[in-house]
Amino acid sequence: MSDRSPSVVLLSMAVAGPIAAAAALGMVVHLLDPAAAALVLVLVIVVVSLRGDWVANLLAVVASAVSFDYFLTAPRRSLKIHDSGDIQVTVALVLVGAAIGAVSWWARSRDAAAQVRGEYLAEAARVGQGGLSRARVAGQVADLLGADAGVWVEGEPRSGDAVVAAPDRLVLAGSTINPVRVGLPTDAFICFPAGQGYVRVSAASRSIRPALDQMRAATVLAAQLRG
Repeated sequence: MSDRSPSVVLLSMAVAGPIAAAAALGMVVHLLDPAAAALVLVLVIVVVSLRGDWVANLLAVVASAVSFDYFLTAPRRSLKIHDSGDIQVTVALVLVGAAIGAVSWWARSRDAAAQVRGEYLAEAARVGQGGLSRARVAGQVADLLGADAGVWVEGEPRSGDAVVAAPDRLVLAGSTINPVRVGLPTDAFICFPAGQGYVRVSAASRSIRPALDQMRAATVLAAQLRG
């Protein structure tokens, strides 16, 4: 079985789940208010969003809206909608479903980023004990920030480099900037002091605005290097 099989199954469920739920609700549609039926479909979207990515959420939202229209609005078994109230419920279903997906994606991305930072910080102790090479640590610092590359350099940063004085403070050409607010400079190396040298990170290919906890984790990780 390929690594993509779970995703294929989930995408299939994202489409089949709303259709099956709407078809079942269609059997008792005369007993239901359209808004109540839509809430059931919203629950299906929630389940898909908690387990899948934005593609699965999008499929679930579209399948829910189409299924609601086809099975639960007059005329039945048709994609036409005659009642303005049903149109409003359908639009609301799409908007609520999209909002659920956006919030779910944001939460998962934050959790994933926090987990990565936690793993790097856990390895910081190993760095202090000589468990990891300088090159590997420098690469991890760059990965942690989403930057292009990172290398360890012996000595002092050059005058044109941006030196990390604190997680929320870079010193560049005599001026102080907050990378969390304005992003990392693309026209200068970002240097994290590291013992007798520094970790030099480049972020020239794109604009990066790291979170404060990312900068904290990168600073702590680089600081573990000695000698």
